[in-house]
Amino acid sequence: MTLRPFVIEDAATILSWCKDKPAFRRWSADRYQHYPALPEDMMHQYEGDNMYPLTAIAESKVVGHILLRYPSADKTLIRFGFVIVDDTIRGKGYGKQLIQLAINYAKNHLGAKEITLGVFCNNLPALKCYQSVGFRITGEDTYIIDGEEWKEYEMQY
Repeated sequence: MTLRPFVIEDAATILSWCKDKPAFRRWSADRYQHYPALPEDMMHQYEGDNMYPLTAIAESKVVGHILLRYPSADKTLIRFGFVIVDDTIRGKGYGKQLIQLAINYAKNHLGAKEITLGVFCNNLPALKCYQSVGFRITGEDTYIIDGEEWKEYEMQY
């Protein structure tokens, strides 16, 4: 698996992995106005100098996606977001490999000293994946997603 910069041509494939609105919200929280999202909506999410969207490629096929971003002017902290793996190949180690490559990229190319992410408590496979590479839960938060209260774990590497 390799990571390369995200391009708009990747968007339709990535968005297709969210088969229903709850899956879409587990991936995107409240960041998108509507479901289903369009490729242009995805590009809009990545506007700005502090955004590094990456696409995971395995055997010449798009298999995953992640956003790395600086959440503040302090360029030592990287936040992971919009993490997703092709729903037809989940449970085969691609997510773990994607996160490991992203950690390496964040440290070696972006100078990260600390990496954080948030994961909804109802997304146990993702939580286990993050823990398997060394992320630990550091707190909890609550969001209102489509009128419902969703709990989220804050995690740090």
